[in-house]
Amino acid sequence: MKTLTKFVILRKLLHIGTALFPICYIFVPRFKMIVALAIVSFITLLVDFLRLEVKKLNKIFNRYFGKLLWEKEKKTLTAGTHYVAGAFLSIYFFDKWIAIAVLLFLSFGDTLAHIIGVKWGKIRLDSEKTVEGSVACFVVCLFVSIFLPHPNKLVLFLGSIVASLVEFFPFGIDDNFALPLITGVAMEIILKIL
Repeated sequence: MKTLTKFVILRKLLHIGTALFPICYIFVPRFKMIVALAIVSFITLLVDFLRLEVKKLNKIFNRYFGKLLWEKEKKTLTAGTHYVAGAFLSIYFFDKWIAIAVLLFLSFGDTLAHIIGVKWGKIRLDSEKTVEGSVACFVVCLFVSIFLPHPNKLVLFLGSIVASLVEFFPFGIDDNFALPLITGVAMEIILKIL
């Protein structure tokens, strides 16, 4: 189980900072957000590809950012790359308020799930995920839903459940990519049914 070192706390603060993307999307037109995120996605993928393929660049990258990475990220894409790709696809494919909701669920819910799970989690599915962390994710997602002006609060409520389930179960895909996309698809389906 990961611990809450100063680098993990900094990483989680950066994760909360990703809320800037969905907040910007409230005010910025969809096309501009898609273009901006496409550019950022390309840059993060390029940096990750280059650092993984060029040993000298990887050494430099690890010198400055290595302490912020989980061990598995040192040999694969970073969570930041997964986040930006997930944000791009969410804004590209989903209704505006669903995209905003799922990205806020990720920024706040996933972050609090980790902190609560590490600090107070007792019931584990595997070495990383805890029931307490996922309950925290659900509560935070519900709280975020209260402030969103989506016309159908039931969609947001059910989306909160889906987000916390995606956060809890290990799909083998980074949460930063899986949570917004799986939750967004579920919310779009629920919206069409209702």
